[in-house]
Amino acid sequence: MREEDRKIDEVWSANYSAGIKEADARSNWWQSPQIIRHINKAICGEPLDGWNAGGSKLLKQILPEEGTIERALSIGCGLGSKEMRFVEEKLVKEFICFDLSEEAVRIGRQRAEEKGLSDRMFFLNEDFFESGYADGTFDMVFWDNSLHHMPDAAAAVRKSYDVLKEGGIFFCNDFVGRNRFQWWDMEMIIANGVRSFFPDDLFVRKDGRKLSRCITRPSLEAMLKADPSEAADSEAILPAIYETFKEPLVIPTGGIVYHLAIQFILENIPEESELLTYLLQLDDEVVQMGMTCYAFALAVK
Repeated sequence: MREEDRKIDEVWSANYSAGIKEADARSNWWQSPQIIRHINKAICGEPLDGWNAGGSKLLKQILPEEGTIERALSIGCGLGSKEMRFVEEKLVKEFICFDLSEEAVRIGRQRAEEKGLSDRMFFLNEDFFESGYADGTFDMVFWDNSLHHMPDAAAAVRKSYDVLKEGGIFFCNDFVGRNRFQWWDMEMIIANGVRSFFPDDLFVRKDGRKLSRCITRPSLEAMLKADPSEAADSEAILPAIYETFKEPLVIPTGGIVYHLAIQFILENIPEESELLTYLLQLDDEVVQMGMTCYAFALAVK
């Protein structure tokens, strides 16, 4: 294993061991049912419950009559929870899942066994790009908030194209914002402008920690120390998809407000509140201005 891969394994295995990635606190956008519905509506036109519900609806529309993907590949699968839902919903018959975190793979295998999916969910603790998997063998390549962890997004998208059969599907729901979270000036102006109108009590977390009212760019040194894979080449994802696939469907799903402006503050904003509804409307307006942190993409080889 390469030294960088070993570091990534250490970071993410420690996170999964500590349960950080499944924290109960409603501090991040993916823990908000209202934000998930908002994203699904942007993708498919309906405010559906459940992560990837919007993407699943669009996926079903391009599947053949039998409506099942025989063999799918996931790179950077984490615990494989999203992939398992596709198998449970009978959208995918078999998932081959790669992740550099030994702990994530261990937990994923355990959960697959508990769900009776061990014969359909296969976890591999290795670098897919160094593996011997042949090209042209998969019916779908699935990227869910993992493509932005790839050091060379263009190479990852090209490899995705290569491993797909003719007619195979590229499914991507991912962060496509600035590399290493080095936000554009205008993105920070918008986010900090939103935060400037919040009352002081929104900046006090449930555990008593106080948040700064002003967002700043993280240092590159801190980013690399915390996780050398985080947003490594995220800005290159959308250009790579357009370059690699013919007429891909790409839908920006926002995030300048719900990700950048209110991360951690979200736990102080009630679900279904007028404030959260307004903030999501504002996020849509920012998307119309051409700025997004996230995007959904669907393409056929």
